[in-house]
Formats: sequence, structure tokens, C-alpha cells
Amino acid sequence: MWTWDRTREKLDFLGMLANLANMTATTKISAAEFQNNFGRYTDAAKQAPVVVTRYGRDELVVLSAAEYQRMRASFRRVVVLNETTPDEAAELFQALANAPASPEAQALDHLMDDATRSGA
Repeated sequence: MWTWDRTREKLDFLGMLANLANMTATTKISAAEFQNNFGRYTDAAKQAPVVVTRYGRDELVVLSAAEYQRMRASFRRVVVLNETTPDEAAELFQALANAPASPEAQALDHLMDDATRSGA
């Protein structure tokens, strides 16, 4: 049976999604700018991801090692969801449906509204 603690552990993924949503406010620079000011932007990436563009397209994202490790750990936990039985998955989704949303998750509600309006 799923417990709230077990569900909560697996839902750290939502925290990662909240961080990804915040990436819209990150610094976006050209590859040439990044190359010319490498130290400046690596320092900036310790605070928030830096998007590096090439020919106007997003090419890569520079982020702190700590953030990378946190995201990597979240992805490993999410993979465990693929190993659940259908009954366990049903219990998990029921627990999710009944769980109160965290303030972080509530802050993302506008993304669903935007997606609904755009037909996504």
C-alpha cells in the first residue's frame, strides 16, 4: 500500500518541474557572449540556469553542479514509477488526486490555464 511518505518521495519530481518553470526568467545569451565572458556566466549559472543560444536557437543550458545533481536524483526516483504494478499505480494516482497541492505546485496553476487557452 502506498503511504504518503512514499508518495511524497516520488513526487520530488514536481519540485524539479517548478524549477524548470522558473527557467523562463533565466539569462539567455549567444554562444559568442558566453565565450567572451565565460567566468561571468558560470558565476551567474550558480544562481540560475543560463541559456546559451547559437544562431538564435537554444543550444545548451548551464546550471550549477548542485542543481544538476538534484535534477539527476529526481529523474532516478521517477524511473521507479515505471516499475510499479497497475494496482500500485492506481493507488499512487488516487493518493495524488486526494493530496493537497503544495504552495509550489499551486504557483504552477497558471501554466495549465495557459495550456488550456492555447489548446495544448
